[in-house]
Amino acid sequence: MNDRLRLDHESCARCAQFLTDNAADFNIGLVKAKRLTFADAVNDAEAKDAAFSGFAGETSMEFEQKETARSVLRADIAEIADMAIGMEPDFNGISDLFRFRRGLPDAGLLALGRAFVINAAAYESDFIDRGLAPNFRTNLTTHADDFEAATGAASSAKGERVGENAALAEAVKLEMQMKRSLDPIVRTKYKGQTAKLAAWASAYHVEKAPSKPPPPTPTP
Repeated sequence: MNDRLRLDHESCARCAQFLTDNAADFNIGLVKAKRLTFADAVNDAEAKDAAFSGFAGETSMEFEQKETARSVLRADIAEIADMAIGMEPDFNGISDLFRFRRGLPDAGLLALGRAFVINAAAYESDFIDRGLAPNFRTNLTTHADDFEAATGAASSAKGERVGENAALAEAVKLEMQMKRSLDPIVRTKYKGQTAKLAAWASAYHVEKAPSKPPPPTPTP
């Protein structure tokens, strides 16, 4: 929950608690129904915030796993490309066949790894004779599969997080609308009761979100 949503929700939670503490004054007909529906909306927003926090942690974990898998695959590709450069005097053009292009996007890196597996079949024994692991092609395939799976999991987790955030924002919007509809009811009920009105006003107030610090002044 970002700062703006959190502050809005905290105000609603305070108002819901105020109404609960003074439930005897709001316990008939439409007013009671509004009070109870508002309390449910506040609880729903809290539940959605908990779900969003869980997805945020999952997304972070999935992206860490993706970056680890990417590093492993990249290391495999770089090792083969480096060995191919050394094999150029014996196999003219092999360094071009196994050229490692830096800065590739995820899809490009995965495609390059798959291509290396295929192209290395014709030179497998030559690579092994020069020091690569006997199962280097199998390892490369496994690490490409791991990276592909991790990339998919990270994308799915990000999509779920976006969905949960949208649901959370909608829940806070709804509770804020309910809070505003209850405001005139509470103020009318406690007309002339300074202490009650002050307590409601304090609960109703939404604090300002903290402002971002200004960028540092560049050193001349």
